[in-house]
Amino acid sequence: MIYKNTILPLCFLSTSVLAANNYASVELTYLQPTKAQSTWLREKQFMPRYPVELAMKGIAGCGIFKVKVDENGQTERVTLVSSVPEKIISQPAANVINDWSWTLAEGKMSASEEKLLRLDFCMGGSTKKASLLNCKQQATLACK
Repeated sequence: MIYKNTILPLCFLSTSVLAANNYASVELTYLQPTKAQSTWLREKQFMPRYPVELAMKGIAGCGIFKVKVDENGQTERVTLVSSVPEKIISQPAANVINDWSWTLAEGKMSASEEKLLRLDFCMGGSTKKASLLNCKQQATLACK
């Protein structure tokens, strides 16, 4: 009985230590049109947030999404094209995309735009920099 009471707290401590040293990153890639060609760009250009549902389950992967932005810069529709793991990241990632605000790119006329975006959700790395590098490398792999 004494051993059980000692081992259980140690398990929780070791899990929290591992979690504290394990970083998660998200990489956004504009596939079509490219970022330079886009009419609408994300208003805030910081790293998209990692969906809590995926992080809690330790799920990493990628998804390619078709995103329709209307002429007022509102997200009209988000459709999954492909993902790895298949369909698991669809809803959490769509929720992230739906939260984005879009701003008109400099020199562009307001018009609706259909985008093809890739989101890579990466876990691992003992530093934030290592996690970002892993995610950039993952973004070069196929997402089918």
